[in-house]
Amino acid sequence: MGLATGAVWQAGVSDREHDLPPREAAAVPPPELRTPLFSLRRIPIFLQEPEADRRLVAALESASSDLPADSCVAVAESGRSRYAHQAGAQLVPASTQKLLVGAAVLAVLGPDYRFTTRVLARAAPVDGVIDGDVWLLGGGDPVLTTAEYSERYDDVLPYTDVDLLAQQVQDAGVSTITGAVIGDESRFDSLRWVASWPERFRPGNQTQSGPLSALSVNDGFSRWDPTRTSYGHGTPAAAPAEFAAAFFDDLLEARDLVIRRRAQAGVAPLDATHELASIQSPPLGDIVRQMLLTSDNMTAELLLKALSAEVEPPGGTAAGVALMRGAIEELGVDLAGSTSADGSGLDGGNRVSCGQLVAILDLAGGLGDAMDTGLAVAGESGTMRSRLVGTAAEGRVSAKTGTLRDVVSLAGRVESVADRSLTFAILSNAYPMPEGVRTVHDRIVLDLVAYPDGPDLALLEPLPVTTR
Repeated sequence: MGLATGAVWQAGVSDREHDLPPREAAAVPPPELRTPLFSLRRIPIFLQEPEADRRLVAALESASSDLPADSCVAVAESGRSRYAHQAGAQLVPASTQKLLVGAAVLAVLGPDYRFTTRVLARAAPVDGVIDGDVWLLGGGDPVLTTAEYSERYDDVLPYTDVDLLAQQVQDAGVSTITGAVIGDESRFDSLRWVASWPERFRPGNQTQSGPLSALSVNDGFSRWDPTRTSYGHGTPAAAPAEFAAAFFDDLLEARDLVIRRRAQAGVAPLDATHELASIQSPPLGDIVRQMLLTSDNMTAELLLKALSAEVEPPGGTAAGVALMRGAIEELGVDLAGSTSADGSGLDGGNRVSCGQLVAILDLAGGLGDAMDTGLAVAGESGTMRSRLVGTAAEGRVSAKTGTLRDVVSLAGRVESVADRSLTFAILSNAYPMPEGVRTVHDRIVLDLVAYPDGPDLALLEPLPVTTR
């Protein structure tokens, strides 16, 4: 008889031996919780978990059967697969593509990396006068804005206050600039969108991003709505570096500085070595959180270009994509079979599997906490603020959402009611997308929240047993 079989047999005998007929009431001592040494009741967790796993798989199989054919589901706990449905299928991820960008930039640049925007001149001011031009040198900061622009959002978001940069110029004693403010965006290339994006996603159509530039103020929008934060409600500047220079010119003039010539775009000369002012962005970890929380397409694309610029300016999308994939593979995630075309997920050429997304989420702990704390929380923040409200998932699920007209996706982390931490990814591709797919994704998440839903542990507690 095998050891396991013997243990079960002995446990059964032991339980039967202690299942004695009742004695007279006067002779019955108070009940005591005494369970034989070899009773299966001493190991209820091992009884509960297989049944809990069976119930979870059955529930997920039922939900997965209601998904479009081109769908995948992957669930893991502490790196161990709990469930997989076509987990290796390569599908369009939509905005869950941003998980790749976040992991890569945190791995390469580090969570404490900061972008720097500088104001340069050829020489220091003399009696308050800068004789010639000044250059506003963009460092690729994706959150260089005014307070009014960034504080419109429901969530508290990090930003670099461009007004403080103007204040530094005044504090440097400058009263007059005989030349112009010139915006320098040369750290990145001048492509304003990803070339392979559908026409509808480009600035001026649906406007899913501001115009891409290493020097953008207020995401490169010359006009924006004071309450509606969607990019589609803004007016993209045709020349973002020139717009940034003109905007900065206005901030200086509001401080009574005199600027003789009109703002323009250009490249700072090598002899523009005197720094009048500089400002650093919030840490990269905070910027990644902002990107994930609000699903910020522009930030995702600028971070890709920043990866490229760190190696060889000007930074570009294609080089950034290659570096992103290399960084993720160096972290130990096998990206075989996947393809990447951008950072935002707007490009229909992206392909990734649910298993790969879960693997990226599972390595998040080694990249600082931005990949975890940046995910929107169900019923509370970001793109999950209005989702799963009033359910057991509210406050327990943090995830990155994704939506295109032919894609619905969700990937993140669940803290179950039993304090179990599960990572998951769900991708569905279909055109047209059937109604109710997002509801099925939510069903899957709710099944994970309930895990482990095994037999009631009260049924497995030690029995009250009396002595002879």
